[in-house]
Amino acid sequence: MYRLIAIDLDGTLLSPRPQKMITLRTRLALQKAVEAGIRIVIATGQSLAVLQAICGELPIEGPQIIENGAQIADIQTGQIYHEHLLPAEYVLPVLTALRQAGFHRAYHTRSRVYADIETPRVRQWYRPPVPPVIEMADVASLYPEPCIKVVGVCEESKLRACRSELMSLFAEQLYITQSAFDLLEFLHSRVSKEEGLMTIARDLGIERAEIVAIGDGHNDIGMLQFAGLGVAMANAHDEVKKEADYVTGSNAEDGVALAIEELVLPGLK
Repeated sequence: MYRLIAIDLDGTLLSPRPQKMITLRTRLALQKAVEAGIRIVIATGQSLAVLQAICGELPIEGPQIIENGAQIADIQTGQIYHEHLLPAEYVLPVLTALRQAGFHRAYHTRSRVYADIETPRVRQWYRPPVPPVIEMADVASLYPEPCIKVVGVCEESKLRACRSELMSLFAEQLYITQSAFDLLEFLHSRVSKEEGLMTIARDLGIERAEIVAIGDGHNDIGMLQFAGLGVAMANAHDEVKKEADYVTGSNAEDGVALAIEELVLPGLK
């Protein structure tokens, strides 16, 4: 029997743009799972403020995976259980490498997100009540402000062309992941959704065989591999689907609800 379901946010739990909402069918499926004693963990690259705004009314409590695992926190109380900041000695080298590669950059602190002026899509990242991104001439001027992560932003073709080289510069030193078609994130080496899920499972005494993980992005692959059942969305990249045990419907087809209804709830009867 499954005891925990870890669910990615964008591209998985949320419907496609422009709505980006949690559908009624998905809410009902989550409610049924919670009533059956199953823990729901949202695993996202988004901030605590974003998760509180989007998921605050869902029937979830306890630790959630935030900022790709850099923080594990309770969205109801704001309590942070675990946190790994980007080591200070890597902040400026990462920012410099990204600028030299022609990327715009975002600097995530505990309270706000800052980005270089004219960073693509930056004004679309957050909607009220989440505070907007603060644009500035050079985010490197924020250093030594504690940094959760640095994000490189550019068009999809440039990211694909530069990803391997940028990752090789900081191999074995940082965790680097592509969280969207135009975003490359640099975090503490002990950070990932997989590590966050392992930490929560250990804290709660839950075995990996008792976990279902659902996602669509490259940054979800680790937790899909770790979980007893890894589920990819139909809208996931082929690289993600290859690592999954099962492919559910897309986020336009209530894929999360479908997975819960077909794979989780029947095992409780």
